[in-house]
Amino acid sequence: MPGLPAGKPRLSTVAAGVAAALGTGTLVVAVADLLRPGSVSLPLIGVVAWAVHGPHLVLVSLVAAAVAVPVAARRPRGWFSGVAAAVPVAALVTSGVVTGSIVVAVVGAGGSVDPFAALAITTGSPEPDRTTTYAVVDGEPLRALVYEPGTTEGAPVMVHIHGGGWFTGAAKDSGTHPRWFADHGWYVVSVDYRLSTPDSPTWDEAPADVACALAWTARRAREAGADTTRLSVHGDSAGGNLAINAAWTAATGTAVSTCPELGPVPVPEAVVAVYPVANPIHAYEHGNPTHGLSPRDFTNWYLGGTPAAHPDRLAAISPETHISDAAPATLIIQPERDDFIPARGNHELVAEARAGGVDVTVVSIPFTQHAFDLTGGSLGSQATLTTSARWLRDR
Repeated sequence: MPGLPAGKPRLSTVAAGVAAALGTGTLVVAVADLLRPGSVSLPLIGVVAWAVHGPHLVLVSLVAAAVAVPVAARRPRGWFSGVAAAVPVAALVTSGVVTGSIVVAVVGAGGSVDPFAALAITTGSPEPDRTTTYAVVDGEPLRALVYEPGTTEGAPVMVHIHGGGWFTGAAKDSGTHPRWFADHGWYVVSVDYRLSTPDSPTWDEAPADVACALAWTARRAREAGADTTRLSVHGDSAGGNLAINAAWTAATGTAVSTCPELGPVPVPEAVVAVYPVANPIHAYEHGNPTHGLSPRDFTNWYLGGTPAAHPDRLAAISPETHISDAAPATLIIQPERDDFIPARGNHELVAEARAGGVDVTVVSIPFTQHAFDLTGGSLGSQATLTTSARWLRDR
């Protein structure tokens, strides 16, 4: 065949082939995410490829191009070596564009990312400084995990609320973000709340638990010397919904607490919600299922039936119900490609909230999907943490 060496392949040809294979894999992922038509499978590729492994794919493409291009230069008439060089170069360009777009968006929003540090991602959940119970409901202890900064005196206070569709997840599994904030000066309390099951809805119980956690944290943080006038609440996904609702209802004096004996629910100074279920009915009607789980399923479990069967419950869990000009400043970090909890629904809520006088900031992260920031040290994790910290410090 013209262009290929006769007999046993040369080492350089084998190397070029390997480089082409590596480049092809990266190129497929990059082009899929650049040109995807909005399906379910391709954005899941984006979660892994860019928010977590973007720098790795750029590095792989760079190495592949560095191997293949010199081979093509030595064999300018060989079609195989030419293709083997072109593919990794194209992969390098496309992966660089996608990964660079994430970096540019984060920096433009006031955050910072280190792609080189993101090559060394971490796993596991850091341990809290102490674990305690903030309330006991029907014999069930609700845990509070406390992450302390180096100096507690005068530290800003944060309540962290985990996600998981209101039916799964735990505070102990989300220690990466609370620990990072504590290491950067916050007094952080990450809390559990009552989870729903198909037979036990918690649409009114989980918000009451979070309201109780706010009151408990304010008292605990004050005793520790932290600055409770700088109280914020942070949540992701379903936890983002609980965070928004807790803060906005506290601002209107309508928050109901599991522990009313602790006094009024404090009004946070700011709210950070990451890919929140900010528009539950939109997510219910338009969210795409993943891994066999649909937003319809966990919304039905949370409400104890369909939204149509329980419009009052739907209204109670929907942030639009609690919009007021008294609501604290709110930051929403929105993955641009989220179609599990669709980005469009959240943008609709933002427009409505702004019209109602709420100070809402939206930071859109391109080429990312739901849960893009859960891997420690990754681009996605750095994006959420540094952008949130910068925004909170500017409040």
